[in-house]
Amino acid sequence: MGCWFMAKVLVVEDSAAVRLAVTEVIEQAGHEVVEAENGRVAIALLDGGAVFDLIVTDVLMPEADGVEVIKAARTHNPGAQVLAMSGGAPNLPAGYALKMAEMFAADAVLYKPFLNEELRKAIARLLSTTGGPEAG
Repeated sequence: MGCWFMAKVLVVEDSAAVRLAVTEVIEQAGHEVVEAENGRVAIALLDGGAVFDLIVTDVLMPEADGVEVIKAARTHNPGAQVLAMSGGAPNLPAGYALKMAEMFAADAVLYKPFLNEELRKAIARLLSTTGGPEAG
């Protein structure tokens, strides 16, 4: 299952290793990736008018979390699909961070760790709902 257009994807992840791995999967699928090392950088991009087809964001990050990124996306880039990902935190109940992301309108969630194939499938599914640049 693939996507028929090259999407512009924002990857927001404070872990450099995870950000690199996610970026590689998305680029291998033929999409353009812009990376942000934290939510503050991502929000600045969105506030500045950058437009993305898909935003893949970690939920638990320093400076600005994924929920704040999702709120900024819904304000400045409402057409973007949002994929929230989180491994949770030791002091929070399992799934709490992703439940918060869902409450703030993430279109899909992935629990870390996930397989590359799970990420590919989630991205393909989300981008197939956008219809691509020719839609609308």
